[in-house]
Amino acid sequence: MRKLLYLLLALSILLTACKASENGESATAPESTKVVESEVPSGATVLDLKKKYGSEQEKAIMPIYNVEQDKEFIFDFNFELSDADLSIKDLVSIHTDQKVLPESQIMATIWHNVKEKMTREELSDGKTSVSVKPFTATLATDTMRQSTSVWGGAPIYYIRINYDMDATTATKLEKPLVIPFTVKSDLPVPTLQYEIDTTGRLLLSWNEVEGAESYRVYKRSRPTMDQFNLPQSSAEEGYIGPHPMAIAEVTETQFNDFMQDGDGGLQITEALDEINYFITAQNRLVQGEYYVTAVAGDKESGFSKPVDTVPLSKRLPTKMMDSIVYQKYATVKDLPETVDVKYIDGSIAPRRMHYWTEEVVIEGNGAALIKHTTDGTAFVGYVSVNSFTQEELDALSARTEKEANGYVPPSNTTDHVPDPTVPTIITDTPSADDEVSVVTAQKENTSRTVDEGNAQAVTVPAVVADVPVNADSALEEYLALGLIDGQEELSLKAFPEAQNFDTLTDVLQKVVFQNPMILGVKQYAYDYKSLTLFVAYEDDRETIARKQQEIVAEAAQLVASIFKEGMSEEEKHLALYEYLNDNTVYDDAALEEAEKNGFKTVDPKFNDSFTTYGIMVKKVGVCASYASTYKMLSDLAGLESVVVTGDMNGVPHAWNKAKIGGSWVHVDATNNATNSGIPFLLYGASDDTALALNFYLDEGYWLDHELDQFASTDNSMDYYVVKGLEVNSANTFASKVAELLQSGDDDLIVVRMTEALSDNELKDSLIKAFDQASVTDLSNVQIGSLGTYYMIQR
Repeated sequence: MRKLLYLLLALSILLTACKASENGESATAPESTKVVESEVPSGATVLDLKKKYGSEQEKAIMPIYNVEQDKEFIFDFNFELSDADLSIKDLVSIHTDQKVLPESQIMATIWHNVKEKMTREELSDGKTSVSVKPFTATLATDTMRQSTSVWGGAPIYYIRINYDMDATTATKLEKPLVIPFTVKSDLPVPTLQYEIDTTGRLLLSWNEVEGAESYRVYKRSRPTMDQFNLPQSSAEEGYIGPHPMAIAEVTETQFNDFMQDGDGGLQITEALDEINYFITAQNRLVQGEYYVTAVAGDKESGFSKPVDTVPLSKRLPTKMMDSIVYQKYATVKDLPETVDVKYIDGSIAPRRMHYWTEEVVIEGNGAALIKHTTDGTAFVGYVSVNSFTQEELDALSARTEKEANGYVPPSNTTDHVPDPTVPTIITDTPSADDEVSVVTAQKENTSRTVDEGNAQAVTVPAVVADVPVNADSALEEYLALGLIDGQEELSLKAFPEAQNFDTLTDVLQKVVFQNPMILGVKQYAYDYKSLTLFVAYEDDRETIARKQQEIVAEAAQLVASIFKEGMSEEEKHLALYEYLNDNTVYDDAALEEAEKNGFKTVDPKFNDSFTTYGIMVKKVGVCASYASTYKMLSDLAGLESVVVTGDMNGVPHAWNKAKIGGSWVHVDATNNATNSGIPFLLYGASDDTALALNFYLDEGYWLDHELDQFASTDNSMDYYVVKGLEVNSANTFASKVAELLQSGDDDLIVVRMTEALSDNELKDSLIKAFDQASVTDLSNVQIGSLGTYYMIQR
């Protein structure tokens, strides 16, 4: 058999992954994102906005903050329970998750409230008074567990009321009334977050707590023989199961030393000398859920919101299945292109190898000792190559060009749990009756506060006449209008349902991602005491308005030029994708600047590349700009699309889902042929295909309980399926490559496998393909791969 000169020179693959920024029981999800014309006239009030959505009569009660651990809640219903075929427990329940589903209900003592000095006859007044007390601590520290009948340390609890408290007969609510409440903590509760860096390492971090001397890191996990990462009960299931165990106490505000050996979850071994070392494992002992508490002397805060590692499992590598550390190879061409990596959920995936030829050490026997790393991991090792030339080393270096990824997100500085100084009831009109229950007092306070909020004027920016708002509720449109207008303070008095961290964050992220005319949100924070959302922007309001007008002017021209009369829905999506491929480029300089700063900050001169303005006007930007531009032009063309967020190869990324032929499919306009070297890398694809390419969706782009509507199960519109460029075996791969070589239509051939080929399978298949196609001159052939994509450049 003719020997294949196997060069494996990488095509210059620039994977531009980045991201621009970071409820009820059975709420009816909209069929898709709703583009709404703002019919609210200038000078209208928030109440007018609510009337537009038919929500002016909806009832809500503001959250109740910092109650005592043994707090008893009293609920007064205006009907007699004996007149209805109901149990008292049908009226009220306590939950640990905002969806308030039955699975999250916790044990509580619920009974008829017998008020002091009242006889049973006096109680039979046509009303029902219900008492709810803690039964046992939920998610408790060891200190809390010494006391019975306390609520415990869960970050937030939710009261679910199923019947109208004001109705004179038992009237079940269409959707339950949900009241969040927090339990007063000895110290402020840390707000816990996580990061997964470009090497796939998990880092926990939190804000500094005033008065804290140290921080305690807790872990909840299910022990298993196979050590896979199994789901915990979580807030949605009432935190049943193992209680959190303290694994470390630190004075810093971050933690990654999960093995408690000082190596940050890595398995590091020095070898040969102090310079050479290798890392063959990482994220060791990462499992389950993590919590953090603040500690000062004998005082300890409640638990932070947990970081659940189960949804992150496929992004957290743990070890190489076949370590090539100090393996010996005859020639450079024998070096493996990929290595199988195991993740903490037990899954295995091939990851690309990088060889650092600038660090080659020539050994005494003349062999080259070459450092290697593995894409998306912290793994480091060395291989020995007996025979090599400088030309081969240069080619190897070209192959190991790193992918460029990253983003600079806006920061949310809101405390997840209000600190202990936040009043239980936030009001300017304290109740004069000390005997009034906290629920009744908050109910009355909410009515006053909402009336005040409803009377506030709503500003409608002129630009929304050209680019409609994306919103599905009065709250969403209120936030969208304010952010489009560049307002720095937004009162939430009219929206009690948004006055807690989880709901507000969920809604705000959806609004920001789905409204392309919101430009440059840099930071936001909610002030529990003033009921105000504070927002910081990259530009002042005048600059924002100017840029919006430039975007509108360019959009009008593009819609007229890109979309032609008679085009089908599918043709319009394709035309938009191809326009972006042909007329825009990725901003490498912006990415490099962000990478220098650890993706925390970026030079202001690159700000536009992270908003719609970059791609629309300057024709240069990062993925957030591509995704928001795709969304905007889709809206204006009457197409359905949403911006989705997550990560690609472990790096935050934003792209789109588009509704084509009645199905939602993935469209990544950033990683097109111009930017990535791979045409249509993700176009028309299903969730399974996206996942196989290491695209992982998060929940930031939409309301959590409505995410299911965007499931992508149909892969029939995938570009590589439609074009017949997806194959499922080494033999069919060889035949397809041979067919494309013989056609001679393209200098670049890209074929996608349903599963990755091993190095030997790839070599054998290419030899077979070149033989079948009678290709004898291989001097200019370059071969590269990305996941299951294989590229042959002639």
